[in-house]
Amino acid sequence: MRLFYKASEKELLLIRNRIFHDKCLPALKKNGFEQSPFSTAWFGKNNLGDFTYELCRVRIDSILEIVETHVSKGDKWIKVYLNIFKLSPDLRFLQQLQGVDGLQYHLPPNSLTKMRLRSDDIKGMPLLDYHFMFGGHKIRSYHTKTGYDREIRKLNNRIEKDLNNIDSFVERWHELHKPNLTDWKGNRLQD
Repeated sequence: MRLFYKASEKELLLIRNRIFHDKCLPALKKNGFEQSPFSTAWFGKNNLGDFTYELCRVRIDSILEIVETHVSKGDKWIKVYLNIFKLSPDLRFLQQLQGVDGLQYHLPPNSLTKMRLRSDDIKGMPLLDYHFMFGGHKIRSYHTKTGYDREIRKLNNRIEKDLNNIDSFVERWHELHKPNLTDWKGNRLQD
């Protein structure tokens, strides 16, 4: 009988991907996010055998909000990123971007305003910040199967709560950044 438990890399990848489907995706959809219409967007398994998901929503005044989630091999994190753009000409519906190449949204200078939730939005010294220490989207250390199951439940609860309250992160993003003015393909325009 084994006293200590260690989940395999594959198990950790699959459980975090399941958490995305069970908790993250419904929370984002409830907040108006839809699968990205861009021809270059990932939604599922990527070329590296990891998982990448890109969702978007359009707000008033032609504001495009992009949430990108990475579930990578070899770590214990679910990495959720937020970036926001002002589009010109005006965009009313996300479907207007169907099939457009969205690669420019992920390259500098546009990528410089991308904010990782529970990491890039920290106020104060990170070592003293509660969210940094205890609120990240990570499977924390465990030694037993019971501890592993407890950490999975905690991650489920943390990420579901955060993504149900995604608008608080949008507000924080606006405190830190100003949306880049771009065309529909993500090419930067002069303000």
